[in-house]
Amino acid sequence: MRVEFLGHGLHTDHTNTVGHYMIDSLKNEDYYSFVGFSAFTKMSGINRIKKELLQASKKFKSLKFYLGIVPKGTSREALQFLIDNNIDTWIFCTKDQIMFHPKIYFFQGKHNYRFITGSSNLTSFGLFDNIEASTLFEFSKNNQQGKKLVRQFEEYFEPILNGEDKNVQKLTTEVLVDLEQSGFIWPESKTNAEYEFVKSNKKAFAKRKKLKFDKNSLGKIESKPASYNNDSDYIPAITQEYLNSWPDFFELFKEFKKENLDKGEKYSVTVPSDYKNPSLYNWYLKQKIYYKNKILPEDHEEQLKREHFYFGDAHKLWQEWKDDTKLKLLQEAVDEGENIGLSQRYEYKGVRLGTWIQGVKKANKSGKKLDVMEKINEILDLSSKSRTPLDTATRFINDLLERENPNKANFQNRFNSALRDRIDELPDEIQQDIVDVWFLVFEEERPLGRIRTRQKDRTDEWKAFRYNKSLNPEEIWFSTYSIMGDLYSWVRQKREVKSRMDLVKKNFNEKEKSELRREGFPI
Repeated sequence: MRVEFLGHGLHTDHTNTVGHYMIDSLKNEDYYSFVGFSAFTKMSGINRIKKELLQASKKFKSLKFYLGIVPKGTSREALQFLIDNNIDTWIFCTKDQIMFHPKIYFFQGKHNYRFITGSSNLTSFGLFDNIEASTLFEFSKNNQQGKKLVRQFEEYFEPILNGEDKNVQKLTTEVLVDLEQSGFIWPESKTNAEYEFVKSNKKAFAKRKKLKFDKNSLGKIESKPASYNNDSDYIPAITQEYLNSWPDFFELFKEFKKENLDKGEKYSVTVPSDYKNPSLYNWYLKQKIYYKNKILPEDHEEQLKREHFYFGDAHKLWQEWKDDTKLKLLQEAVDEGENIGLSQRYEYKGVRLGTWIQGVKKANKSGKKLDVMEKINEILDLSSKSRTPLDTATRFINDLLERENPNKANFQNRFNSALRDRIDELPDEIQQDIVDVWFLVFEEERPLGRIRTRQKDRTDEWKAFRYNKSLNPEEIWFSTYSIMGDLYSWVRQKREVKSRMDLVKKNFNEKEKSELRREGFPI
C-alpha cells in the first residue's frame, strides 16, 4: 500500500494538491469508478477540474457525488452543472444541528484503488489554494489492508451510499428548485463563505498587537529511528494471508509480462517501482528476498522459473536495457545516414541520443559504462583526436559545458585557432549551439567570427500566448503548431533542450515555473 501526505497552500510552489491528484485520477485509464464526498461544493472548484470530470463522466462505469447542503454553503451553479451534465449526485440536507462534513474522493480501477481523505472541499480554495492536509492511500484490489479500508468506508456510510438515510435525496431539477426556494441554496456570488472569512480575517488581524515570540519555544517533533522495514536485512514474514494471495499476484505478474514482451524476455519480468500496481511491485520484491534467503517455497520457485523470473539486480538490468535500446537506435541512425557527430541536441525518433552519449562519456570519467562507450565508438568510429571541424566543434561545446570554471580567454583563443576559419563547414545547428552555449556559460552576447547571433528571445510572445484565454482557453504553455504558429518551434526547443530553457528561465516567476515543470519543461 502506498501512503502519501498531501499538503498544499503553505508554500508558493506546490503541485502536491488534492486538485492535482483529482485531475490525474480522472484522466487515469486504469480507473473506472468514482465516489466523491464534499461538505461544500462550488463551481469555482468544479471549474478547476471541469475538463477531466466531463471526460470521466463519459468513460467511467460509475461516477457519483454525495454533497452536504447547508444555507449558503453549496452553490446553485455547482448543482445545476451536475444536473445539466447527468452526473449522478445525491445531497445530504437535515434540520438537525449537525452537518455532512466528510471530504473523501475514492477511485476504483482494474488494478488500483485510490482513496483521498482530509480537509479539502470541492471548491477552488479547498482543492488548490487553502492550507489543507489530506492523505492519499493507493493499493491494489488484492491488498488486504486496502480491502479493509474500503469495507469500513462502505459499511459506515452504507445508509448514505444506498440512499436509505432519511436526510439523503437524489439531486434533480425539482429538488434544486425546492432547496433554492427554502433558502438552502444561493447563487455562487452569495455563497462567499470563504471570501467573507478572508475579508473579516484581515480586519480582525489588523487589530491584533504585534507581539514578538521566541521561536525556540515552539514545539519540536523528535525524529524516530528508521523503521526496520527499511533495513536491507529485514525479511518479511510468510503469512497465511500472503500464501492465499500468492496465486492472484502470480497471475498479475504474468499479465505484466505480456504487457512488456516488447522489451525482450529478460526485461519483461522486472517490475519497476513506479508500476501502476504498487502491490505487485511489493510482491515482486518479496520473491527476490525469499529466494536470496533460501526460504522461497519450492512450488513458488518452480512456477517463477518457468516464467523466467529474474532474481538478479533489477536496477542494473533496467539500465542495461535502456543502453541496449539506445545502441540499437544509434546503429539504425548511422545506417540511415544521419549526421550525428556529438551534438548534445541530437535526437533520433524522439530519443535524445546526444544527451545519452554525453552522459556515458561523463560516466567514463568515473570508470563506469566503459563497455557502453566502447560500443558507441564502434558504431560512430569516433576519435578523441579527430581534427574534423565537426568533431573539433563538438569537443569545444562539450568542454565548455562540462568545465566547472571555464576561462573565457582560453576558450576564445581555442575558438580562434581551431574553428573560426572553418565555421562554414559546420552544420547550422552546431553553429547555433556554439553561440547559445557561449551565452549560457559567460552570459555575453558575442557573435564569434561569422557565426549568426544568438536566437531572439521570444519569452514575451510566449507569455502572451499562455495568458490569451480566447486563443488558449486551457491556459497551457505548449500546444500544437496550428494554434501557436511559428512560436511553436521556438517553444519546443525549450522543452526538449535544457540548455535552451536555462537561457530564459530567469524570466518566469515561481508559479509559472511550477506550471512549466508540470508540462514537462526542464526547470
